[in-house]
Amino acid sequence: MNKLDFHRPASLAEALALMPASGDGGQAWLAGGQSLLAAMKLGMAKPSLLVDLQDVPGLCDIRVETGPDGAPALWIGAMATHASVAASETVRTFAPGLAALAGGIADAQVRNMGTIGGSLAHNDPAACWPAGVLAAGATIVTSQREIVADAYFQGLYTTALEAGELIVGVRFPRLQGLHYLKFEQPASRFALVGLAVAHSGAGQVRVAVTGLGMGIVRWPGAEQALCGHFGLPALSAIAPESLQALGDLHASGAYRCHLAGVLVRRCVAALTGEALPRPAPLEPSAVGPVPAPPDTEATPKDGFGGRQLLAAPPPQVWQAILDAQNLQASIPGCEALVQRSPTAYEATVKVGLGPLSVRFQSDVTLRDLQPPRALTMVFVGQAGALGCGQGTARVRFEPTGDGGTMLHWWVQVQLSGRLAQFGNRLVEASSRKLSEEFFERFGRVLGVPAGHLPPPSPWHRLQRLLARWFSLFRK
Repeated sequence: MNKLDFHRPASLAEALALMPASGDGGQAWLAGGQSLLAAMKLGMAKPSLLVDLQDVPGLCDIRVETGPDGAPALWIGAMATHASVAASETVRTFAPGLAALAGGIADAQVRNMGTIGGSLAHNDPAACWPAGVLAAGATIVTSQREIVADAYFQGLYTTALEAGELIVGVRFPRLQGLHYLKFEQPASRFALVGLAVAHSGAGQVRVAVTGLGMGIVRWPGAEQALCGHFGLPALSAIAPESLQALGDLHASGAYRCHLAGVLVRRCVAALTGEALPRPAPLEPSAVGPVPAPPDTEATPKDGFGGRQLLAAPPPQVWQAILDAQNLQASIPGCEALVQRSPTAYEATVKVGLGPLSVRFQSDVTLRDLQPPRALTMVFVGQAGALGCGQGTARVRFEPTGDGGTMLHWWVQVQLSGRLAQFGNRLVEASSRKLSEEFFERFGRVLGVPAGHLPPPSPWHRLQRLLARWFSLFRK
């Protein structure tokens, strides 16, 4: 049984005093608890201290005030529930689009318990509030500072918040219009894709998209098109490849990008009053699949990949990637790595991902060795009662004209057990980020003389990140 201390402070000063600034990960703010408690039930979050904020005065306030620029602004306290925002006459008058957004979150229980501050601190990659806050160009006000939305959201489950820092409220500027729409995943009511369009006049338009798998993002292509002329005709100039998305069992990445295009048109139509054109009837395509050119390696339909330029020839890169010391140094969160044979390793990796903290016992096997051209890494890991998983990383070394190596990699991952409840798209997004970090760090290892590894501080961060990388392949 894990020890758990619970405090319900009666003032902001008391709450801040309970949360040490060092933030070793054992403490957590309890706002609505709709994400944190679910992770605790699954055994994926094990805080030793919970600081409940519901009795802190002022955190539930909703009001119109004078902003720093002297213009009216809407203030929504961090502990305001989704339901209270949706029902607030102040919000409905000042920014009806935000009231509608709050009223469409999840189900009645979540809306009555979940809070705007908790949602923003958690920063789920398919949540609704981040889209509205980013599109509106709002400011997140914390116990220490004010953070504009563009600087606050930093990727998957990642924000600008520091240890011990608490969101106290969000300030929204006056907008000419804001509209949010989402295509729901029926079971969870999270956004398969969600899109918010905010129009503040004078040609200023912001478009934010959630549900693409890599965290909340702005859509520059749509913004540039709409800034010139805010209307449906302007959207015909948006390039289809201006968005990127990850796929999962619910929808492919291409389908998510298509949904974003549909939703941005519906949002603009709702704001301008224009009528959407009737879609043309679908016709069967007469074009068959295009055969791949001869002597090219087929790309798998699922997974993700990238490439990294290395300042060393393929034989040197080959030897480096087989070295256990280099491998462990390149894996964030790797607590131990033992080489059992020339092609087999055992690793212990601790992974932190949003609310999760998971330790994996993993076997790593090298297969299909074609020195110094290519190899395949196969990962199989166990996380106890949380489940298990496996993954493969296909790596190919291509010599460059200047004596270096272009490293090509392609990764596929699969989870089972409780870990799978967080979704393959979440795993893929995290794995993509960590894989890129791994190969980038591995490239740095090659540039260091033998026996002289980089200083421990940056490598400590690397170990934390690649621990996730390994773990995600083991899930």
